[in-house]
Amino acid sequence: MILNFFKKINYKKVVKWVIILAIILFVIFIGLLLWARQPISNAKHQAISLAERKVGIKKVDHFYMSDLNRTYYTIKGSDKNNNKVYAIIEKKTGNIVVQSTKSAISAEQAEQITNQKYKISKLIGVAPTIYNGKAAWSVSYFGSQNELNYAIVDFKTGKIVRFIANI
Repeated sequence: MILNFFKKINYKKVVKWVIILAIILFVIFIGLLLWARQPISNAKHQAISLAERKVGIKKVDHFYMSDLNRTYYTIKGSDKNNNKVYAIIEKKTGNIVVQSTKSAISAEQAEQITNQKYKISKLIGVAPTIYNGKAAWSVSYFGSQNELNYAIVDFKTGKIVRFIANI
């Protein structure tokens, strides 16, 4: 009886329906992925627009987001005088702190400084933030014991001003 059931199955139809189902699931997955990224995309466009209007950013080089105590969006780019600047925007208030790249250490330097002192196992991200009213780099990473850590590195001096371990 079971053998008769398997003989009656049209395997071409089964394969066709499995392929159709796989395509539908793939389209749903891509749609959910795009839908999940929409808030970040909207924040990026709003931050760029604000930096262009208030700071005079003409060319955008990079977008950063940091979220330690408050959320900050940062636009790195060139202003109307062709100076490279960071426009650090607080999400809640829209306040903007403008920092020249000439007087700041780079993201790579902030990462190296943190790695020299605390040994980064896996870097999560490096982004500008405001700490105690001053521009700083927020370096988030996993340490050797797979613990989540943050180092706040002064934007100008490169000194680690705060370390948050094992979150």
